[in-house]
Amino acid sequence: MSPIFRMAVLAAVLWSTVVALSLGWSFVQSERQMLQLAEVEAKSNLKRDLAFRRWATGRGGLYARVTDSARPNPFLAHIPDRDVMLPDGGMLTLYNPATMLREIKTEQAELYGTLARITGEKYLNPINAPDEWEKKALAIIKQTGQDYSEVTRIDGKPYLRRIQPMMMEEGCMKCHAWSGIKVGEMRGATDIAIPLSPYGSVAAQSRIVLGLTHGGIWLLGLVVIGFIARRSATHTDQLSAHQAVLNKFKQAVEQSASGVVITDARGNIEYINRKFCEVNGYAPEEVLGRNPRLLKSGETDDAIYQEMWSALSERKEWRGEFKNRKKSGEVYWCMESISPIIDASGAITHFVAVIEDINDRKFAEATIRQLALYDPLTELPNRRLLREKLDQAFAWSQRAGKRVALLYLDLDRFKAINDTLGHHTGDLLLKAVARRFSGSLRRNDTLARLGGDEFAVVVGDVDTEADAAAVAEKLLEAAGEPFVIEGRDLYVTVSIGISLFPTDTDSLDTLLRNADVAMYHAKECGKNRYQFFGEGLALRVSRQWDIESGLRRVTERNELFVEYQPKMEIGSGRVYGMEALVRWDHPTLGRIAPDRFIPVAEETGDIEQIGEWVLQAACAQAQRWRELGHPLLLSVNLSAVQFRAPDLHDKIDAVLKRTGFPAKALELEITESAIMNNPDQAVETMRAVRALGVSIAIDDFGTGYSSLSQLKRFPVSVLKIDRAFVRDITHDNEDRAIARAVIALAKTMHLSVIAEGVETAQQLALLREMECDCIQGYLLSRPLPPDAFEAFILSAAANQDKTGDCTAPGEAGLASDYVV
Repeated sequence: MSPIFRMAVLAAVLWSTVVALSLGWSFVQSERQMLQLAEVEAKSNLKRDLAFRRWATGRGGLYARVTDSARPNPFLAHIPDRDVMLPDGGMLTLYNPATMLREIKTEQAELYGTLARITGEKYLNPINAPDEWEKKALAIIKQTGQDYSEVTRIDGKPYLRRIQPMMMEEGCMKCHAWSGIKVGEMRGATDIAIPLSPYGSVAAQSRIVLGLTHGGIWLLGLVVIGFIARRSATHTDQLSAHQAVLNKFKQAVEQSASGVVITDARGNIEYINRKFCEVNGYAPEEVLGRNPRLLKSGETDDAIYQEMWSALSERKEWRGEFKNRKKSGEVYWCMESISPIIDASGAITHFVAVIEDINDRKFAEATIRQLALYDPLTELPNRRLLREKLDQAFAWSQRAGKRVALLYLDLDRFKAINDTLGHHTGDLLLKAVARRFSGSLRRNDTLARLGGDEFAVVVGDVDTEADAAAVAEKLLEAAGEPFVIEGRDLYVTVSIGISLFPTDTDSLDTLLRNADVAMYHAKECGKNRYQFFGEGLALRVSRQWDIESGLRRVTERNELFVEYQPKMEIGSGRVYGMEALVRWDHPTLGRIAPDRFIPVAEETGDIEQIGEWVLQAACAQAQRWRELGHPLLLSVNLSAVQFRAPDLHDKIDAVLKRTGFPAKALELEITESAIMNNPDQAVETMRAVRALGVSIAIDDFGTGYSSLSQLKRFPVSVLKIDRAFVRDITHDNEDRAIARAVIALAKTMHLSVIAEGVETAQQLALLREMECDCIQGYLLSRPLPPDAFEAFILSAAANQDKTGDCTAPGEAGLASDYVV
């Protein structure tokens, strides 16, 4: 018999013995668990009984209506108030805790098979007299003061009986004072009997399962023993194969593309591979037995080494980056992954480190970061890095209780230089500006280029606005000196907007927007200056935003309405027409003047829908007046944005068709500056409008620098003298000369002239003397809502009937059809 076979037989015998002992022990445990479960159930029942008894005792029992199933307890007859008569003739009788528990236990026995009762050496009801087991148990618990349990048989069936002492309490004295037992002494016990048959069934099933599982495990063990025996026969071959695998692993480590170092638990180097020597320039004999600290460059933060040793001491792998030094003295970046080797006892025996040279990757990362966070032209931080710097400044500000200032800078004349001298010169200028601005700032301040000719400065440690203003003044002074670019002196100025954190806002995006708004406000105020955001500008921006957002659906919400200002012929005194003027009632801001919301609407593009709505509403209203017998000339203002729209002709035609208003009764007023922006295009547009039969007036004439050569090309019918020249016409010689010249020019070109803003009789008299055709202004009437305007023209018509007929404007070409 071979040694392997003998060992297999012995292992099988031992295995069989172990399985048999385990099965026997499991049977015993199964029986013990059955009793433990029964004990748990008994304790649970007794705890519930105790809780109920204390609850009922604390309330002196309960009264129940006397019925056939609830009769007065004869054993409580000694209690004076056992029974209570009810007003309806019925009776309540006292149920003491013992009675309630007895009835509950009876129900419990029928439902669950558990037997429970109250017993004691002194009792009122004979049914509570103790049996033999209870007498024994009462003696035990009286002596020990603890619960007592025992497995017994009742009617031939096994039960676990458990008895619990019942102490005399103050609430018990009402019924049991006769016993002479004092409060705190034992006056009886509660007995519970748990049937063990159900648990026995479960235990029997468990024993079957245990037998089957142990049998299976026994068979499996025999199979394993046979398998091990068979495998042992080829053990020598397997060892050889394992040795070959280990040799492969050794070669793989030796020829790895990463450096590998193995040290003992104290950190002394025991092994290095070929790559380690190539990277660091050391021969094996120069490092074996030494500590890896010989590679330290002194440029790695000590906190990284502390983190590394903290992880390794907790038997965790650590991975991180070091700056190591080669034998030649060159410092390089490396990625190291260090793992502890732990033996069977849990002790660290060695450390393995895998080292990768990541110098090239670090260079690439630095290049990418430079491109991502810095402006390639000026090498200043870009907008992205500026936000990071602001985040850091915000955090510092909150800790230090200081303010942070953000300055937005824009070069005032850069575009002209860029357009005239070329982008190359512009780039050189931007670099020179960046250098000069950097030299004007403190070391802790951050200068960034946002794009184009816009820069930003983050200034920390700001106590007052004066601190930020001082920085702005330095930058203005720096920009004031000429920049010498390729031998040429270039002059630029800078406009600066300043916003403070947290004074103006605690939001980064809002701070950026506030500084930008303040910068544009500085440009509006004349450039070459700085402007704080401040509460006034904040309110202005807020209102501007309210206006912009309100304009989005202003026509849908019916917030716009039109007022009409009459126009009068000076010669006849007749009201021949009116100008439609749009008004806006904002739900929160109230009445907003046109000069506030019209420019905003032109910037946002909402002016087109507003203009179309005004034209539609005015034409519809004027048509209603025509149908009532008031054929008036309607003037409607056309914005520069509307005038440039390619479909202007189609929109006007559509409105006229929808409203039925005649084209010859419509006059469109266009500002002089709108038509002078692109004269050739303006002529084509006006001819298309004139083809519909609509007349055109030049509004605010004299303010747009139009030339006579251009003016004679425009197919217009009317010139309107701007109110700026009419206001002081009676006492300002220059304004009077301008008005006289415009009227003379109009007469020469066979155009009608209307003077705007006429407010006094002296102004009217002078304009009549100058042979001005018509007037419009407060002297005649303020702009009126439709109802008031209708009353005005009725009154004007009545007055005209009294004075007789007058002729319509002569050379202006106004048809008498338009005279009231």
